[in-house]
Amino acid sequence: MKQQVIFLNGAVPKENRDSYYDFLQDQEYNPYEEVFYNWNKTLWERLWENFEYLRAPYGNIKFADYEAWKIMFEKMLSYFRDDCVFVSTSLGSTFILKYMIETGFPKTQKLNISKFFFLAPALHDTEHELLGTFSFDLEDIAKISDIAEQIYIYHSSDDDLVPMADSEELFEYFPNATFREFTDKGHFYKEARLPEIEEDIKRP
Repeated sequence: MKQQVIFLNGAVPKENRDSYYDFLQDQEYNPYEEVFYNWNKTLWERLWENFEYLRAPYGNIKFADYEAWKIMFEKMLSYFRDDCVFVSTSLGSTFILKYMIETGFPKTQKLNISKFFFLAPALHDTEHELLGTFSFDLEDIAKISDIAEQIYIYHSSDDDLVPMADSEELFEYFPNATFREFTDKGHFYKEARLPEIEEDIKRP
């Protein structure tokens, strides 16, 4: 049976906008625009021979709400298998950290997680990002220091949405984690491929 990779994507918290309608007004519509698929949309293609890829069914990621995500995430629980790999980006990392603190996951599911990846985890409000319903007491991260056999933290110093300091702070709670620091990958969403994570997932 294939090892599972569970992907938790980032999103725009609904508190990021004074009005969701204002957000929609800013969007352009072009039916002929070429669609760009970044690394996390194509990761499954790199892994499918040896891994089963599950993507969290969060629904509207442009108007994200913690309680709504929690409902959808819990629909996945019965499908998880031991030694799975979790990959979370940006607000997806914020969500799963809060969820684990609140519920005791993965221990409550008696689930063993082989690897846990946090890419550009958002821990604080910034000028461009308000965590809203996803915010939590950071000191509580100490309660979940043993969530996985291996933990990886990825961040790029040129990230214009989430500062590197957030990952450095998370690293303080997971001092045994592997910290991958980049200089030219921004918030990762413009990368067509991220070979580093492919290699880290496949590495024993």
